Amino acid sequence: MHNTTSYQNMYPGPQNAFDIYYSDSSISALYELKSPYLLIKEVFDYDSDLFKTYAEAPHYFYQNEHVLSETIKNFSRRHQHNFFEIMFVMRGSTEQKIEDQKYLYHEGQCCLLDYSVRHRELPFQNTTLYFLMLSDDFVSKLMANDLSINKEGVLSQRQNKIYDFFRRSLNNREKQYLDFYPKVPVDRITPALEDLFDRLSEENQHFSFGSYAAAQGMISKILGIMLDYSLYTSRKISVDNSKDEYLFIQIQRLLESHRGKISRQEISDILHYSDSYLNKIVNRSVGMSLLEYRKFFMIKEAARLLSCTDKTISEIIDDLGFSGHTYFNSFFKKQYGVTPAQYRKNSQLRSK
Repeated sequence: MHNTTSYQNMYPGPQNAFDIYYSDSSISALYELKSPYLLIKEVFDYDSDLFKTYAEAPHYFYQNEHVLSETIKNFSRRHQHNFFEIMFVMRGSTEQKIEDQKYLYHEGQCCLLDYSVRHRELPFQNTTLYFLMLSDDFVSKLMANDLSINKEGVLSQRQNKIYDFFRRSLNNREKQYLDFYPKVPVDRITPALEDLFDRLSEENQHFSFGSYAAAQGMISKILGIMLDYSLYTSRKISVDNSKDEYLFIQIQRLLESHRGKISRQEISDILHYSDSYLNKIVNRSVGMSLLEYRKFFMIKEAARLLSCTDKTISEIIDDLGFSGHTYFNSFFKKQYGVTPAQYRKNSQLRSK
């Protein structure tokens, strides 16, 4: 029953963090977690053709380097697992194939997966990914121990979208996942996450009295960042999508692939639904009109051009089809909190 894949050899040790079953299956492999939780960091360096891995859990630590071009093929197989998995894109971007659909995840995005969902990640540029893997037992104890206290001093178990997701999965084993999209520039999110990952790593390496409770606390804080409505917007996806869920995903992919430079009518023609119906779907999903959501992707492309090219702001405005500087500046500042000129200046300072 147990077939070892070369992927497993990336995480060996006297006390393996997880086992891999059915590695030769055409459907999916099965990963089995043997620790309450596991933190994995994967660095894909295409420039140096290196794949660096770091895996940590209580009493377990492993790191190594591999030739990227020789190991990347191992990431083409889909897998499932007997634990919850949260993927964080800390830098770069990755293609995520969930069941039979492909999605692009960019810097700052994260995804919480139920273990009944078949998936795989495939970065195609210099990318850093973090994976936080949580066992059923760890999640149950985390929720039981995460208490809030009101002004009267009364304790109660905390309630939130992620805990609701955990409970549904533990009770029903639904095929579902949660997507989290940054609402602010990612440099307001990723440093805090990396700091918590570093602190969790230190606790793992010196696991002693109080370390388990400390690990629970840090993982709760990581979930708290994901749940912060000022930082992230999120939505639950059932893999057996309703028609509207599926259409919203299709709209999102079209806007993403066209960098927002696609009209409502063009989207309507491609998907064969009226633009007013598609507008209702977008409004129901993200609270924006299709026009506003389209501009969200256009501004995201503008930010990329400001950071990665020497194009002038006027050239960027013309390229993206904005009507003028004033309108572009106000829309950009609303999304990123600074003017385009200040955003470029900040990007140049960060790159030095």
